[in-house]
Amino acid sequence: MPAPTPLAIATSSVQRLLKEESTYRTELESQERRLRNLQAETEDEDGNRGFLIGQEERAIQETKAVFEPLREKVKDAVKSLEQLLSSKDTVQLDEGEVETAKGLVGKAKALER
Repeated sequence: MPAPTPLAIATSSVQRLLKEESTYRTELESQERRLRNLQAETEDEDGNRGFLIGQEERAIQETKAVFEPLREKVKDAVKSLEQLLSSKDTVQLDEGEVETAKGLVGKAKALER
C-alpha cells in the first residue's frame, strides 16, 4: 500500500477537525437540553439541584470555549489544503482525492459563515 499523499493527509486533517466540531456541537446541544430539564424540575429530592445546574452551566461554558480555537485550527487546515490544491503537483494527483479535497474546502467555508 503506497504512503498517503500530502493532499490525502491534509484532507483527512480537515475531515477530522470538521467531525470534531460537529461532535462538540452535538455535545453542546445535549448539555443545554440537560440544563433546561434541570431548570424545569420543580422538585429537589436530594437537595443538589442547584449544584447540578451550576455544574451543567460550567460544562456548557467549557464546551463553548472550545469552538474558537477549533475554528482557527480548521481555518489553518483549510488554508493548507487550498495551498496544496493550487500547487503545480495537483496535476499528478488522483482526481478523486482532488474532488474530495475541494468538497471539504467548500463545506468548511460554508460552516465558517
